[in-house]
Amino acid sequence: MNFSRPLLSLLLSCCFSSFLYSEQPVTESKLYRALTGRSEQTRTRTITAYRRESTQVRKSLDQLIAAARKNISDAESEGNLRSSTSQLLYLLGTVDEPDVETLLIESLASPMTVVAILSADILGKNQFHGAIDFLKQQTTRPEYRVMYGFRFNLLRAFARMQHPDSVDFLTTIQPTLDGQLRHQVDEALKSVTVHHFLGDEERFATWQARDTESTKQDDGKIFKAAGNEPESLNRINFQNQKYYGIDIHARRLMFIIDHSGSMEDYWGGMSRLGRAKLELIKVIRELPEDSEFAIMFYESTVRVWRDELVYANDENKLKAIDFVRRLDYGDRTNTYGALRKSLDFDDDLESVFLLTDGRPTIGTLVDPNKIINDILGRNRFRHLNFNTIGIAVTSTTEAFLKRLANESSGEYRRAL
Repeated sequence: MNFSRPLLSLLLSCCFSSFLYSEQPVTESKLYRALTGRSEQTRTRTITAYRRESTQVRKSLDQLIAAARKNISDAESEGNLRSSTSQLLYLLGTVDEPDVETLLIESLASPMTVVAILSADILGKNQFHGAIDFLKQQTTRPEYRVMYGFRFNLLRAFARMQHPDSVDFLTTIQPTLDGQLRHQVDEALKSVTVHHFLGDEERFATWQARDTESTKQDDGKIFKAAGNEPESLNRINFQNQKYYGIDIHARRLMFIIDHSGSMEDYWGGMSRLGRAKLELIKVIRELPEDSEFAIMFYESTVRVWRDELVYANDENKLKAIDFVRRLDYGDRTNTYGALRKSLDFDDDLESVFLLTDGRPTIGTLVDPNKIINDILGRNRFRHLNFNTIGIAVTSTTEAFLKRLANESSGEYRRAL
């Protein structure tokens, strides 16, 4: 049955009225019960209705906040955060009210990591400036030290705040960062204007002078000093290392190599896999010794060279290069399996470089759109950066690789 828009609005209004003007206590109201009941469909449908009629959110704020608190408590008890709870928190985040800010600040202290991550994301996205000092405290959580996704999400919240206190914090913490996050904070600070200082030109000028001085201290560091060190694969490292033309900023990264049967086809005078090996060996040789890396290889089966990230010292580089040289051809192309496994490999992994020559042909998922939707959904708070390289790929596969890279803040390159 189709309703006209005026009739739909009338129906929604009547629905809201039954919620708003009930004399029942908050915890017994129809709205509260709808948002805390067992039916995920009812929860989602109710939130969607309020999202469409945003003026009603403020009128029902107490009930929405009470439902959010109950759902967070349930999630912590059950160890599972429902999608509808996330939707409800994001809906509340659009309301600039002290009670909403209080709820989100309280949620930062949740023992459930995903709740803390979600709350930080909403606070930053909606610029709740009163939460800045509470966000700073998140750097003392154990997750900040061991989870790249936690660090990324938190620092992005500061970058989104557009407030002088958040700019000062990012400037202070920047020297403690490395890899992908160091690069991203550098880029965020480059875009700072007087607007981020709420029009305070004097404070902005003071910050600029401080930032310029710290930048000077890093100038000229193009090469890693060798000193009197012995001859080593690490003796000279370029600061702007590249892999297939993609800048490598990460300090904890994974290379994923497709070695399916089609990689045996000749391309540019040698097999596709042969050319891929040469490029991988080259980039391994040039990795800075303070970086950590992993190698995943896949065909029908997905495997890893080592079960954990290893430092890029001479011994590990030589062993990795020897392994890459011996890598042989497999069968079909389980791209989903490789991407899925990379998400669970190490919480501190920052960036993935996926190389393939064809479309997915085997695995739990083979449809490119379904693969992307699944992987990006799982990556929502993981924030793994997917860079993709296509060798002799069709336009369909190229579109798949481009979308995966673009929607995870990575880059795509077509191998030449």
